[in-house]
Amino acid sequence: EMEKDMAEMGILRGKEVNKMRLGKCSRSGDIVEPMLTPQWYVNCSSMAKRATDAVRNKELRIVPESQESTWFSWLDNIRDWCVSRQLWWGH
Repeated sequence: EMEKDMAEMGILRGKEVNKMRLGKCSRSGDIVEPMLTPQWYVNCSSMAKRATDAVRNKELRIVPESQESTWFSWLDNIRDWCVSRQLWWGH
């Protein structure tokens, strides 16, 4: 019914077979259904900028010096840090 309605509205993009995998508990064999929960992130850009500036201004020294490029590569391209978990402990 929904597929028909969507086709009539011109918003149906297509139909494909979806081989869905179900997660199962290793102990009981029960199907584990993911529970979506709110995700919380920490903005790390200001902290990363302070850390890279400290090395560039020689306030902080990376030892060995050959690792500075790794330091800058990681911190200049920092992403927000997800501090929540998608699956709850015990699942």
